[in-house]
Amino acid sequence: MSKHFLFFHAVALLCFSGITTATSIVINQVGFQPNWPKIAMLINANDQIKQAEILDAVDRHSVFKLSVGRKKNDPQSKDSLQILNFTAFNKPGRYLVKAGGVESLPFEIGSDIYLQPLKLLFRSYYLQRCGIAINDTSLGIKHEACHLNDSVIAREDPLHKSGDTVNSTGGWHDAGDYGKYIATAAVTIGRNLALYEESPQLLNNFSFDIPESTNSQPDILDEMQVGLDWMLSMQRADGALYRKIGGDAWPKELTPDQDHQKRYIYPITTPETAKATAAWAMAARIYQTTQPEKAAKYLAAAKQSWRYLESIDKQVFDYKEGDNKGSGPYMYNKTDNDISLTYDWDDRLWAATELLITTGDTRYAHYIETILPSAPLTPFEWKDPSSLAMTHILFHPKLQEYKQWQPATKKKFLARANTLLANITNSGYQIANKRFVWSSNKITVEEGIILISAYRLTKKPAYLNAAIAQLDYILGRNHFNLSFVSGVGTNAVSHVSHIYLSAIKAKLPGILVGGPNELEQSGIGPKNRGPLSYIDDTRSYATNEYAIDLNASLIGLMGQLMSTPYPTRH
Repeated sequence: MSKHFLFFHAVALLCFSGITTATSIVINQVGFQPNWPKIAMLINANDQIKQAEILDAVDRHSVFKLSVGRKKNDPQSKDSLQILNFTAFNKPGRYLVKAGGVESLPFEIGSDIYLQPLKLLFRSYYLQRCGIAINDTSLGIKHEACHLNDSVIAREDPLHKSGDTVNSTGGWHDAGDYGKYIATAAVTIGRNLALYEESPQLLNNFSFDIPESTNSQPDILDEMQVGLDWMLSMQRADGALYRKIGGDAWPKELTPDQDHQKRYIYPITTPETAKATAAWAMAARIYQTTQPEKAAKYLAAAKQSWRYLESIDKQVFDYKEGDNKGSGPYMYNKTDNDISLTYDWDDRLWAATELLITTGDTRYAHYIETILPSAPLTPFEWKDPSSLAMTHILFHPKLQEYKQWQPATKKKFLARANTLLANITNSGYQIANKRFVWSSNKITVEEGIILISAYRLTKKPAYLNAAIAQLDYILGRNHFNLSFVSGVGTNAVSHVSHIYLSAIKAKLPGILVGGPNELEQSGIGPKNRGPLSYIDDTRSYATNEYAIDLNASLIGLMGQLMSTPYPTRH
């Protein structure tokens, strides 16, 4: 065994365990809008470094000088950190930070620097579409139309016999595998449509370079329609929703069109039914201008599903052992053991709120009044989507007549936001999220969105600064000096756990990976290390897999920050 092998083996072990003693500067590798706070971090430096400077990335001349902050030991990573705050510098351009002999990766300052990352995040949905041929010559991503026989009824129910076929082609492949799930599709649509409804000026003319880009409808509505229409195919005649489509085995090293196994449609659940109801109710009002007939179809579907929910007063989840052999569980289990997965009133709260906004029918208000007082505020996700309902209660113009709901809801937001500020203060890398579990990056991003809501309620810059800090963390200001979004930033995640990409040896830019996960169920990366329980490895589905709802959350945070005017005095 050579000395070179031993050296590189030792380095690999250090990297895999998340241990680093090297001095470095970490920063948001995309950069900053001119009036945003601009903070880099100097890691594990000696005490002699007192000054830093901003260099022009093109000719390397110094454009701004600053003092190095005091050392702070990060209790989670054990890194020694020093703040490099250059908020006062706001000249557009491309730069890097230098302190001593150490330099950061390049970044930009500019008002439009997030347009390209946002486009990549959005465009990933097109490249994840199921049931159509894809041919993107620029990325080398190409396959024939896939999964055209979706799907076969897995178990007999009151409307179908086992083995019956239901035409459920379309939609998006959810993640690095080829399963399709109502849970993630609905919250993906919800987060994206919420951004469009709040900030149409950002997205009305935003082209994603998708086949529909030349039509008269905004691209975001074209893309979300892919998921909305697929969900229609998953609705049973009585309004209940089948929950997912997948095979008996996980596909391995296959392109989507090579995955010829029989794919099953798995039985109905009330949580999925409620989430789909909410997404359709949103779409019914948002598509009214561009596609009134389609909007009416979505509203009819939402009302039909709500009628089904009204006939059942408790959660129904038709599951049998073996249902998850070749597809994700998206249910209560030893990994996803959140209490919200034991009931469905959080999903119904979201559905009732969207229906109330769209129809004005007070019958939905009666349900909200019953549930809202006891509903906790948590990050918006498939496990509990009710925070979007609460956000609407605070800000949606059509709910302002229900002002009696606002004081308690505002109190929930500010209480959680203040807890997040405390988390950020105690975290060297200013991470709001303390739960490093599966898809922790999504939680971090959604906590950032809660912080934006707190800013909207109070106009206190601390909340908005904290939200920006979560974006900084995701895009490179972290222990790994790594952007967790493929193709975004100089040093971005490059070994995404994705069956199709592995099969064709290609890259797909603009996908957010799950991030640190202390349980690391794949057994590849380090466990029980908090934010260090991460590895950029295709085998680590527990830390490095993508999912459509992860991207939706980052689109939401990025889009809201782009649409929120920063206070001129801070």
